[in-house]
Amino acid sequence: MLLMVSVQDLDEATEAVKGGADIVDVKNLKEMTVGSNFPPVIRRVREAFPKEIHVSVTLGVVPNQPGTVALAVYGAAALNATSVKVGFVNSDYEMALRILRESKRALEGSETKLVAATFADSHLYGGIDPTLVVKLAKESGSDGILIDTLTKDGRNLFDFMDEGVLKDLVVEAKDLGMSTALSGSLRIENLDTLVRINPDIVGVRGAVCTNGDREGGKVAASAVARLKEEIKLRMEGKINVYASWLKPKA
Repeated sequence: MLLMVSVQDLDEATEAVKGGADIVDVKNLKEMTVGSNFPPVIRRVREAFPKEIHVSVTLGVVPNQPGTVALAVYGAAALNATSVKVGFVNSDYEMALRILRESKRALEGSETKLVAATFADSHLYGGIDPTLVVKLAKESGSDGILIDTLTKDGRNLFDFMDEGVLKDLVVEAKDLGMSTALSGSLRIENLDTLVRINPDIVGVRGAVCTNGDREGGKVAASAVARLKEEIKLRMEGKINVYASWLKPKA
């Protein structure tokens, strides 16, 4: 299970990699909670690290303009991003499908992977049902899926979607050969559940920022290293992620 850390600049990316992050996800918190960063920032981050350090690009919540999104996706590929994530809020299923198909077409000839993103709390914003993300990715030819959250008020992914539902989606996507990622205000106390679900990638920010503040804080290598170690302990079975299931009920 790889650790993806959301960063806003090269300094944060350097801290993330120093702490052991497998993927740095470049975004811009000043444009919504999952906004896009500027090409020079992405270029600096990509050029700073070897290819084995994955650099993903977040396009955030995209407009219902397939051409505009396809051009942005093409730009991510031109910057040698490992992957580009395209997410939807105010799009219906058919529009999202069209956007992803055009995005996939824009990536032809590049090594950049396309990730279809939905939000567990999309019902609060009139968005696409997140349980449709695997279907959406399959029909569009996307390379992976991400389920995230837009709400940043203390609630997280598991306040909006059950473990069993997420597990089924992850298994379905893996069976189709797609990469799977879960994010959304995740913290150390969620690791047991995450390891039971076993996505390919777990995405965090606040959990590895100073004071746990995703917006006001900065990514800290020590916090990344601690989270990475906690994941390792669970993946190696040194911490039993099923222990809470085995406790007798009061």
